[in-house]
Amino acid sequence: MNITILGPTGRTGRELVDQALDAGHRVTALTRDESALILRERLTIVAGSLSDSRALDCAFAGSDAVLCALGGRPWRRRERVCSTALRHALPSIAKHRIRRIVAISTFGAGETRAQLGWIARSLLFGMLLRSELKDKEAMEAQLAASDLQWTTVRVGVLTDDAPRGRWRAADDGSIGAMGEIARADVAAFMLAALRDNTWIRRSPSLMY
Repeated sequence: MNITILGPTGRTGRELVDQALDAGHRVTALTRDESALILRERLTIVAGSLSDSRALDCAFAGSDAVLCALGGRPWRRRERVCSTALRHALPSIAKHRIRRIVAISTFGAGETRAQLGWIARSLLFGMLLRSELKDKEAMEAQLAASDLQWTTVRVGVLTDDAPRGRWRAADDGSIGAMGEIARADVAAFMLAALRDNTWIRRSPSLMY
């Protein structure tokens, strides 16, 4: 499969790149800093910003699917990384007739906000991560309004722990509190979702 990865230089993005290549996929990584990635067999690095239509066209040409590991920074309150990037990317995705996209969101978005404890709901997402939460929810809304076969993965607290190879994934409210999930397992779930129709046009929460 030919996969385009957005946000390939972050900690989760690097896991996606490594695991996709290890699985035999061809990967195109769109990044502003091409020196942040090591060129390997079956990896194409496209240098450019997410607002550059030519870079986007180059990154999406010939792709079968998109994996989005973009995220904002809590200290940049006005930043809208995910929703802004998607607004620029969607026309190019449509142009190249790509149907499948799997994107990282966060537990606490949408209806899962009510499942958070008071501290997380009021302080963490109500104040510290309010801007990032709004960005993720805007991204989810853009995908929901599209005709793509999308999946938004609402992750718990991300860690750099070794992968367990197992997790809980549900969108029925059975995951009632925020827990941890290793970035390596998030990457594994996202890659598996590309070949599994279970989560198309759904937003599973993912954690241990």
